[in-house]
Amino acid sequence: MKSILALLSFFIAQTVIAQDNYAIISKADSLVANYQFEKALEVLSQGDTLITEVLLRIGNCNLRLGASRSAIRPFEKVLDMDSTNLAALNQLGQLYLREGDFNKSLEAYYRLLYLDSLNSYYYKQAALAASRLENKTLAAQLYSKALKLNQKDNEATLAYGNILMDLEQFHMVDSVIENALAFDPQSRNLLILRTKSAFEQHHNEIVISTLNDLLTKTDTTVTFARLLGISFFNMKEYEKSRTCMLFLLRNRFEGESIYYYLGVASRELGNVSESIEYLKHAVELSISDNIVSYYIQLGQSYEKTGNSKAAISAYRSGYSYSKKGILLYHLARNYDVYYSDKTKAAEYYKKYLASEDTTRVIKDYARRRMQDMGYY
Repeated sequence: MKSILALLSFFIAQTVIAQDNYAIISKADSLVANYQFEKALEVLSQGDTLITEVLLRIGNCNLRLGASRSAIRPFEKVLDMDSTNLAALNQLGQLYLREGDFNKSLEAYYRLLYLDSLNSYYYKQAALAASRLENKTLAAQLYSKALKLNQKDNEATLAYGNILMDLEQFHMVDSVIENALAFDPQSRNLLILRTKSAFEQHHNEIVISTLNDLLTKTDTTVTFARLLGISFFNMKEYEKSRTCMLFLLRNRFEGESIYYYLGVASRELGNVSESIEYLKHAVELSISDNIVSYYIQLGQSYEKTGNSKAAISAYRSGYSYSKKGILLYHLARNYDVYYSDKTKAAEYYKKYLASEDTTRVIKDYARRRMQDMGYY
């Protein structure tokens, strides 16, 4: 009889505890619904922290309050009790990602995929973790699987497309974007990514037509001006290219390449003095290997004004950076024009002919000029 009473008392006590925890959880949920997360945590601290529903709520409140480290431990405790708890695994995947523990985040989403292999969201989150680990190949594979399960996910499409851009798989980018545009043909971000892919493949007509269409629907012209300007430049529409680059300067987007395109476009439009000033700015701002191209274009602009001495200075500066054979040829020509004594010109023609440059027409000209000067 005593044992029956003891067992009955145990069940009554457990029922009371369960009811207490239910009341605590219910009150906490009401506070959370009103965004009172600190008060909800105070209430939950009175509950049984061996109950998963209490721990999940403690973790979620800390997460909503931005206390990521404090949120992790309750979710980890849930997994200690239930290794297949989807809510805890998903929240941990996000928290590890936020805290920079990308390997743990990837592991959490792999565990989720083991439990639900047809969940596109898990693939997308695993791909994000892989991309944070700089494993672009794995990230691309995971994004691809996510999109097979959910073709309408533009977020995954854009992330996948950008990774493929980094991997220079431009035809794959085009295919992925076209599939996505079938569901959302007016997506600005998808169209911009398609434009960037076309730009890298030198499909200038696609760049121009797409961006012109976008410009009628958005006022973010600065975003497109550079791509438009370079595409117009490549198509030798120099006035339009110049307009785009000047627009960028007016909006305080100053860079070496902007001055470079302005310099060459201005020269092609007949304004050589303006061309020289822009190209000098490009040289001053240059921090890239493109400085050699800037010096070559600057030399050519000086030649247009008949200033062979300044052209020689520009070409010599370019040669000091790159040692490219073509610069020896430009130096030889300008020494040939500027000095009556052809010794220096012949010296540079000879150096050019010994260089690795393979431009047949130019090499033939250099040999003929050497013969004319009596050096052959």
